[in-house]
Amino acid sequence: MRPRRSLRSRKLLLALVATGAAAAVAILAGYFFGFRDTAEPASLDEAVGRFRTEQEPGKGSSIPPGVYVYETQGYEAIDALGGARHRYPLTSTITVTSVECGTQLRWDVLHGRSTTWTQCRSVRGALLRSTHERHRWFGRTERTDYECRNTLALPADATPGAAFPVRCVAGGITERGTGTVVGDESLAVGDMQVPVVHVRIHSTLTGASRGTARRDFWVAQDTGLPVRIAMRNDTTSGSLIGDVHYEEDVDLRLTSLEPRR
Repeated sequence: MRPRRSLRSRKLLLALVATGAAAAVAILAGYFFGFRDTAEPASLDEAVGRFRTEQEPGKGSSIPPGVYVYETQGYEAIDALGGARHRYPLTSTITVTSVECGTQLRWDVLHGRSTTWTQCRSVRGALLRSTHERHRWFGRTERTDYECRNTLALPADATPGAAFPVRCVAGGITERGTGTVVGDESLAVGDMQVPVVHVRIHSTLTGASRGTARRDFWVAQDTGLPVRIAMRNDTTSGSLIGDVHYEEDVDLRLTSLEPRR
């Protein structure tokens, strides 16, 4: 009888080992598929389709509404879960739509990576009312909605050296900084030279996210259309798995003054 018990014990042990191995495989598979990071480029056709759906006629934007294409160089990266890096595609889009107070510009570069700026007209110049950022990492989308008060995107006084304060708040994050008019320049768009105003913004983030941001905008003097944008972000945020460091470095250059519609 003892040999039979021993045989049954071995069978039970093998069954438990097999069950444990299957559970381990399931856990690893769940980790791989649940936390695998992917990044797909946003397409021009998607931007044009969204513009046709969302654009409301009869509102006044100084920039002709439509979808503008930009040569794109850059990336974003985080150090969480072993780290991940999204290399940006060679082109991305900024969709310009009219809103009640002025203009909305939405930059789309990846599915899950976009920034939307809303600017309002004022006697002081173009006021930045809000900035909405979207980032997608490991299958999870994070949205940060900044509300800005008395913050200029482009001052009416574009005298070189003119400065203006920047302050925007999103939940537990506060961004403070200074914008400066660098001066008048000229940039090539296709075969044309476009007169632009160069504005540079340096800011510091405190609270739930800590770090620095630098943004340079070269905007057409006649319309305010961004002809070039260069952005550098370097921040650290708390999370359930500890501090997460994020960095982004990107340069956008307009390819045509004619928008797609």
